[in-house]
Amino acid sequence: MKAWPGQLWESRSPESQGLCPDEIEDAVDYAFALGNTTGAVLIIKNGYIVREEYSSGRDAENLVTSWSVGKSVTSMMMGIALEQQYLSGLDQSLSDYLTEWRGTPKDQITIDHMMTLKTALETVDAGQLYQAADQLEFSKDRNLIGTPGQELYTYSNADVMLAGEVIAASVGLNINDYFLQNVGAIIGFESEWWVDTENHVLSYCCIDATAREFARFGLLYARDGEWNGTQVVPQDWVERSTKPALEGTYAYYWWPLIEGFGAFGLNSQIVAVYPNDDLVILRFSQYTRAGDGSIVRSGGNYHATSAPLNFDNATFLNTMTSALK
Repeated sequence: MKAWPGQLWESRSPESQGLCPDEIEDAVDYAFALGNTTGAVLIIKNGYIVREEYSSGRDAENLVTSWSVGKSVTSMMMGIALEQQYLSGLDQSLSDYLTEWRGTPKDQITIDHMMTLKTALETVDAGQLYQAADQLEFSKDRNLIGTPGQELYTYSNADVMLAGEVIAASVGLNINDYFLQNVGAIIGFESEWWVDTENHVLSYCCIDATAREFARFGLLYARDGEWNGTQVVPQDWVERSTKPALEGTYAYYWWPLIEGFGAFGLNSQIVAVYPNDDLVILRFSQYTRAGDGSIVRSGGNYHATSAPLNFDNATFLNTMTSALK
């Protein structure tokens, strides 16, 4: 029997939901081994919490951060904008919204090129982008170094920064407000999304929420975009955007998994979705919001998570999913 969480989640034992508890405990022990800096592990089966663990001094009320898990949220909002016809289609040129590109070689770049990471724009992902005061302008100003759509994909934070701007320019709201209105208010996901000094949402990363709220996002995708009778994300977008992952390819900001797909972020932030088993597996690092507590990426305000010493995403997930057997 599938459940839907209301304001609160219900919990059940792993055994009651057809899971073997020993494998789950092995995976939890692995995640929380000394030096792995795990802050939270959460397992959702059939809409119930079947295992939840936090590091010392933390609990379900503490924030975690997404890092690049946020890319998959951006993908979701692109699909909703397309469904609501703010955008005319994936073949639309980005120059319709990034108007300074009009009449330049960059006006060949389409929404689909951006969503499949084939823009052929130079990659400037690391500190250059994250330290820029105006990260949107920095992303737009990159050089075109190939032919859009014909190059092998290049993982690019700056490309996803552009995706957030395309959504904002088309719908008339920044992506955070658009998300909260069209998804968060329905599924019960309250969050803060970091911005640069010019108030541009960092759509490639940086959503702060609780692990339980990220579990709602995972459950939404495990159930084809439906939430308790409401089709929140168009089902055809869920299918289209996750199909490459199910076939073993990263595109539309989802990663492939065996019999599933996942949103992954720096330092092993994980939202893994297994639709056939109605299973969502989450792992987040211990997180510190450094600085004065604001969400403006400026000066001493920044994200702080640490790389785990001995943690492998595949080992963790394979141990967890072995509980299905």
